Amino acid sequence: MKLVHVDLEKPIAIHRNCPTEWIIESPELFLRYVEQLQKQNQGEEGNFVLSKADTELNMKRDVELVLTPFSLDFADHRIQKRLFTELVKSAQNEEMFLETQRIIAELKKYIYQLEAVSGYELEQNEEIDLSALLKLMGVQTETEKEMGLLEKLTQYIKVMAELLQKELVILINIRSYLNETQINKLSQMACYYEISLLFIENIQRDFSNQREYYIIDKDGCDVY
Repeated sequence: MKLVHVDLEKPIAIHRNCPTEWIIESPELFLRYVEQLQKQNQGEEGNFVLSKADTELNMKRDVELVLTPFSLDFADHRIQKRLFTELVKSAQNEEMFLETQRIIAELKKYIYQLEAVSGYELEQNEEIDLSALLKLMGVQTETEKEMGLLEKLTQYIKVMAELLQKELVILINIRSYLNETQINKLSQMACYYEISLLFIENIQRDFSNQREYYIIDKDGCDVY
């Protein structure tokens, strides 16, 4: 996978088993590139092109941009919609079909009992919308309040890979929140879930042979 931009001297190579760290020391360029990535991730046109095996990827559909780890939202409508779709499929498969039908019958029976107790004549749909039922029950991917940042990021990356089928997660200044051991652990888990990582930092904190680097110095010069 590679990320190219008209103003960059060479493509930024991104590998599944080796995260890339793009260091932009110039504040002006850091702001410009991150803003452009954000706009394209929201569906606007831009100068970044992401490709995989010579096939252009969609910057909105295939990329997740995390500007701050405090903005991770597991109740995001994209996640909920795909989660409900998968759960409904599971509820209707051979293994769960009979149990699903039993529960639906019990729910309808409950409405009839409410009708008898309340004295009101009630109507109900013949078909029960399982997605609406899941939403009503507040179903979502589990995140414990006691989870540390690394655990939340790992869970989020898993959701991005397995539910939303993202190809790439871009993390902005994540090195400000995680130490080297945690970064390596996060990278290992991303590899396990078969999704690529790109770290964008405004300063180089160290060097690791477990990552590739693309550096733009304070003067705006590319350093490889």
